[in-house]
Amino acid sequence: MSSPDNISRPPAPLASISPSPRIDILLPSKERFGPRNAGAISGVVHDLITASQTPNLFHVFGHPVDAPFDDVAFTGIAPRQSWLYGSNLGLAKAYLHTLKTLPAPALIEVHSRCHVAAHIAAKRPDLRIALYLHNDPREMNGGRTIAERRKLLKSMATVICVSDYIKNCFLDGLNVDEALAAKVVTARNGAKRWLSKPQSKRKMILVASRMVPEKGILECATALAQVLATKPDWHVMVAGARRFDESAPGSYEADVAAALAPLGDCATMLGFIPAEDVRKLQQEAAIILCPSLWHDPMPKTVLEALAAGSALLTTRRGGIPEAAEGRAHIVDQPNVETFAAALERLVTDDAYRAGLQETAWQDFPFTASKMADDADTHRAAAIQGVPSATNQRQ
Repeated sequence: MSSPDNISRPPAPLASISPSPRIDILLPSKERFGPRNAGAISGVVHDLITASQTPNLFHVFGHPVDAPFDDVAFTGIAPRQSWLYGSNLGLAKAYLHTLKTLPAPALIEVHSRCHVAAHIAAKRPDLRIALYLHNDPREMNGGRTIAERRKLLKSMATVICVSDYIKNCFLDGLNVDEALAAKVVTARNGAKRWLSKPQSKRKMILVASRMVPEKGILECATALAQVLATKPDWHVMVAGARRFDESAPGSYEADVAAALAPLGDCATMLGFIPAEDVRKLQQEAAIILCPSLWHDPMPKTVLEALAAGSALLTTRRGGIPEAAEGRAHIVDQPNVETFAAALERLVTDDAYRAGLQETAWQDFPFTASKMADDADTHRAAAIQGVPSATNQRQ
């Protein structure tokens, strides 16, 4: 099985709609839609649009940035009265104000903010609103309770989720009829395969992640220091900062650095580095770690590790197994001891490591093109008011 991004694609789902629909995308207020410090949601939105067969139909609205992505239509809008309503509702109010001067879009797609989607639906009941969920709605304003999610679902044209795990989180306890439940769909996250063939790997272990406790970096760093103490031919590279910008190391970064300190020059803390530099490391790394302790919805680092043909070590958390099952070494109960045992095998068993690398390269269905086609199919169904055929195949 091989699955590069250039596989044949189905007809463009949105191309058959007349007149051509405009789809407005509203980002969370904290997102910065630019190549220098795009957050996870901005990165996915950029991939969704650039991988779409109809990228010209989309317009992104979000917090103003100095240098936005130059290949996607983007308008920066400052939140209105955020001191009163908060930054996300303030951004929604700014968008609604801007919308007064624009033709009505065929679909307004609100990303990962339940209360924003509900607010826009209440203010503009004449328009179709979609909610695109990147995280567990049960931990969001406007989605924590069953009653809130049931009411929200009734007002949405569709709810698109980045994994089946997130889809099930939204539907948890709702007990709605099939017609309503069918509005909750999955467009599993994908990644662009930037390599045309497998690359030679070096004895390097890469961790590329935000430096926050739930990502499990400290536990993995402690395990790495134990396993690699007698293996000086291996090198650890840690890329990431607390936020997606060049922030100064905080206490968690300091703890990670202290855990890796016994490895001396065999471990390097890089802090935040641009995405293109991460790609270079990914294609060289023999092993890539995504040691999430929390229920990660569908982390892009998992998909990119597989796309790079690296041996992936990850955890059975959230939506991760939807991509990693059968393609990676999955730790069921993540802690220092289980990470150390997994790392010992990956580092010392050359055949096992090479087998995971081969599987990752040969069996990669999680392309950005597939993600974009699935999302566009759901959007087309929402615009036309029909059930999504793709949802029936999930």
